[in-house]
Amino acid sequence: MTSRRLLTALAVLPLLAACSVTLDIYIARSVHIQAPAGAFEKMQAVDVMSDPTVAEHAGKVDHVSIDEVRVTVTALGAGHQAGTVDLSLRVRPAGAPADGSGDLVLGAIQDLPFVVGATATVPGSNALDELLLSAVKGGGTITVLASGALDGAAEADLEVAFSGKLVYGLF
Repeated sequence: MTSRRLLTALAVLPLLAACSVTLDIYIARSVHIQAPAGAFEKMQAVDVMSDPTVAEHAGKVDHVSIDEVRVTVTALGAGHQAGTVDLSLRVRPAGAPADGSGDLVLGAIQDLPFVVGATATVPGSNALDELLLSAVKGGGTITVLASGALDGAAEADLEVAFSGKLVYGLF
């Protein structure tokens, strides 16, 4: 009887080793834009450990999968006049050159209306997944770069949010 239990346990062990956990993550940071009409660029550091799920499981994460990067207008200041923004989003890993040669281009958003609650998204990518996995396993910081063109003076807050999943093995 004991040998039968041992054989059963040995048969189940590889199945347990293959088990993994998938958890939702949401990493968001506010980017304040205060600029005259025309071209602008704004950089904002993002601590990927700001998501409690990432912080709790960082040491055992095997994979990060970002479904989308969402930009939402969250506030407009008293001096705001711009009606829309054309926006290009990039991410710079920690330690990458300041000249932008190591930046990952996420995508472009055209004519995002400057109305509180207006939202636009760009899809995630394998390259973004790898960059964030490296950040989770490394220093935990990336820099979001938002640049583009304003059709009027802007004083606004945009939330840039990475939503997706992280995966880690149980054993």
